[in-house]
Amino acid sequence: MSRTTATASTFGLALALVVLVLAGCSTEKDAFLNRTFHRLTTRDNGWFNANTKLDERVAEMEKAYEFDFDEVLPIFIVGSEEDAKAMVPDMEKCIEKCSTVIDRHNMEIAGKQKNVWIDDSYFVIGKAHFYKRSYFDAERTFDYIGRRFKGEDRQAEARLWLARTYIEGQQYAKAQSVLDEVKNMKELPKRFPHDHLSAVQADLDLRRGKVDDAIVSLERAATIAEAKSDRVRWSFILAQLYQVKGQEDKAVAQYQKVARMNPPYEMGFHAQIFEVLAFDRGSSDALRKRLRRMLKDEKHVDHFDMIHYALADLDLKENKDSAAIVELKTSCRVSTTDTRQKAKSFLRLADLYFDDRVYPAAQAYYDSTVSLIDEEHKRFEEVSTRAEVLGELVEQLNIIAREDSLQAFAQLDPKEQEKQIRRMIKERERAEEEKKAQEAESRELTTNPTPDAPKPGGGGSTGGDKGNWYFYNPQQVSRGAAEFKKKWGNRPLEDNWRRKDKGGSLTSESPEEGGEEAAEGSDGKEGGKEAGDEPWKDPASYMKDVPSDTAALAASNAKVCSALYVAGTIYKEKLRDIDNAIESFEVLNNRFEDCRYTPESHYQLYRIYLDKERTGNFFDLEGKGSKYYADIIIERWPDSEFARLVKDPALLMNDEKNRQQEEAAYEALYREHRNGNHLQVITGCNTVLANEPANHLRAKYQLLKAMAVGGLHQPDAFRAALTEVVTLYAGTDEAKAAADILAALDKQAAGTKVSEATAEPEGYQFEEGTHQVLLIYPTSAGSVDQAKARISDFCAQVMRGEKIDVTSSLLDDQQRLVVLSSFPSSEKAMELIGLFQAERSKLRGINDKGYPLFAITPGNFALLFKSKDVEGYRAFFLERYVTGKK
Repeated sequence: MSRTTATASTFGLALALVVLVLAGCSTEKDAFLNRTFHRLTTRDNGWFNANTKLDERVAEMEKAYEFDFDEVLPIFIVGSEEDAKAMVPDMEKCIEKCSTVIDRHNMEIAGKQKNVWIDDSYFVIGKAHFYKRSYFDAERTFDYIGRRFKGEDRQAEARLWLARTYIEGQQYAKAQSVLDEVKNMKELPKRFPHDHLSAVQADLDLRRGKVDDAIVSLERAATIAEAKSDRVRWSFILAQLYQVKGQEDKAVAQYQKVARMNPPYEMGFHAQIFEVLAFDRGSSDALRKRLRRMLKDEKHVDHFDMIHYALADLDLKENKDSAAIVELKTSCRVSTTDTRQKAKSFLRLADLYFDDRVYPAAQAYYDSTVSLIDEEHKRFEEVSTRAEVLGELVEQLNIIAREDSLQAFAQLDPKEQEKQIRRMIKERERAEEEKKAQEAESRELTTNPTPDAPKPGGGGSTGGDKGNWYFYNPQQVSRGAAEFKKKWGNRPLEDNWRRKDKGGSLTSESPEEGGEEAAEGSDGKEGGKEAGDEPWKDPASYMKDVPSDTAALAASNAKVCSALYVAGTIYKEKLRDIDNAIESFEVLNNRFEDCRYTPESHYQLYRIYLDKERTGNFFDLEGKGSKYYADIIIERWPDSEFARLVKDPALLMNDEKNRQQEEAAYEALYREHRNGNHLQVITGCNTVLANEPANHLRAKYQLLKAMAVGGLHQPDAFRAALTEVVTLYAGTDEAKAAADILAALDKQAAGTKVSEATAEPEGYQFEEGTHQVLLIYPTSAGSVDQAKARISDFCAQVMRGEKIDVTSSLLDDQQRLVVLSSFPSSEKAMELIGLFQAERSKLRGINDKGYPLFAITPGNFALLFKSKDVEGYRAFFLERYVTGKK
């Protein structure tokens, strides 16, 4: 009887429990049991797992993030586009988990949310969208939290993240409005991150260029920061901002403060180095002592180059230029894997030599700098231009030095000539032996690499058979690559890449070219030849260029004359180095009574002194002003163009003004080409070529048009455009450049089976009348709705009074079509395309990504949508709309 009673009691309890659970499952009853059940389930089943996964992935991304200490560090670490793509799968899981619990446990009763974890779940969804760079979705989520959950814990923090989202989308006014809203709230939750509020304000101020305001906000953020990583990073950024504003004392003190905060190794090391770079007064002895001590610590071995750079900076501040150059060369020599620092050292050396007008050395270092920096570097164009210009100058100086050496050698008696040739061969043999020894040592190290000594705190060998062979050891491979780049820079993979002169010559370069790290080099034997077959072993080969008769001497003098004149014009026009220009032209005039460039040289001197006299600061102490050279020109070449210009200088001024305007217009269009706006460039070139027959840059415009056509990735059209340059402007530098590109294309085609050019899809026809503009927008680029909104705003601004509809549709799982319609003619559609490509701010992230952009008729649009053949229509568009073959 008792057993039956117990069984019934147990069953009753179980039944009651089931009833209670079922009753608690309801989301429509505001009862304690219901609230408790849904809150616990939301927190423990969905939100906790999603929030933990989100925090873990963000922490992993932040840990892997590599700071660029040459720039002001980011206040918040959001990662790169690649990081965002890698986080997408985990972020989607977080979104899915939180969306599920919101759907199942939402307890909105009488307009009020009874489940306190729902806003937290939305908050995780918003952050997940933010970190995968779906900013439009993040913006909607954070805005919803702020409007829907007023007075809840997450409302204010969601507004803070909404401001961060606006900042990433460059909507700075909206971001400031949201931040002001948060600051004006009467009461903020207890756990509200006040440090992040100040940091977000600082981030916004920095993005808007308000450095002073950013400093004020960041000072507060660093003071109250809760996380040590934030406090250290924000303190470091403060020091950088002080340095930017020229507040060196504050910067030094702040860097010292960061170093005492036990920061991560890289940040602590850079704090010590940047303290030195910010130092600008007093005794540098203590800093030098610390840097020398750091050079003795093996844990800094990969940063020895930076330490020597800091020592060079101290030397320069104390006007010890020679000592600074030694330190900078040492920095280049000891560099291992830090190519950024090596580029900085190269560039500092190049600037020093350039300022001192030591142009050959400056050219070598600028050239080496270009091989290490990318096109995004703030000085890339300047450094590239200087390397190119100085390369032209050094080429002329080398011609002069070479011909002078050959002429001097020709004046020696035969016995002395033979003696010098034997000496040069012996020096070459000694250099070859040293090179062979170095190569043998390198091969030995490659075959039997010495294990790296463990760094302090590091482990020993990783073990395993793979570590015994060089190419199974990633450390050895990377170190080998670093050693190669350290010595040679980024060099092409080709045979005999180290030598300029593979044979023997009186003027062939020595194995160590100039002794400069920036231009190091030595030669080995040519592949497959025995030592006895080397041309430099043959004494007769050293006489091949010696001017041994009158005709050869005249040819040599002609080369010198030309080189002196070209060098003078480079000094004058490109380097603005008037003193060296005068010297070059005067040497030409004094050395050659009547060579090819004697009249031009006199006219150049006339122009130089005329410009000097116009400044009012020139005093003619030697009787060689503009009148001196004008009289010579009129007397010796009375019927020349130079005499006409000397008699009437106004002619030159008008010509010069027109040339300057034409050059400015060309430079502007060339910048568009560099920015990737190929269609706009082609249109601009066509306009000049059609309407300006006297433009002195027509050949350049023709070549620029060809290069822009090449940027559209249509090989046949590119070849046709290059051939047109060669045909129309034969004999010019532009025609030669086009011919070289065609030869390279032919060589590439000879080694690779080239597929047939994309055939024009059957049915595409060019018709006048109604057109649309079509943008191919990849689905991986994020929300198309946000892109449509920005494009619509842009069209409303540039096409006032005309209604442009912006719609989208799915082409395939990888691409969307953004359609702008409609336009009354192809000209109107192409006009919008030109404006679209030229826009610099409103369409950033859309028009600078190289997405295909076409004008298209409704009929052709239907064919394209059916065939999905974007490349096919691209070819049709290029031929019929761009090159004008309608």
